[in-house]
Amino acid sequence: LSIPENNDEIIPPAVAIFSPSKQEIQQKSKATLVCLASGFFPNYLSLVWKVNGAQRTEGVGTDESATFNGSTYSLTSRLRISAQEWFNPLNHFECVATFFKNETLESIHKFITGDAG
Repeated sequence: LSIPENNDEIIPPAVAIFSPSKQEIQQKSKATLVCLASGFFPNYLSLVWKVNGAQRTEGVGTDESATFNGSTYSLTSRLRISAQEWFNPLNHFECVATFFKNETLESIHKFITGDAG
């Protein structure tokens, strides 16, 4: 991450987590959570997954670079877990989007809870 110029307008991202598809769970016994950060500017942003508060790097795939949509950027990250891990309502999955605002790091946290089945 690098610090944007002071005169840049900073637009924080909208962050959303999407549940895994039932088809993937049934066919592969895997579940992919998708985190989408969209509508942000400039493109200095990182996405991190946490499971029950601990950072997860295994099974994580994040776009190499943000996509420019004319005036703002979007970035997607995926977390692939076992169906067993998803079907535990005690598991909390968190996507953290970190970006610079007024020369300080800001984070937006989105949570989704495992499915009780």
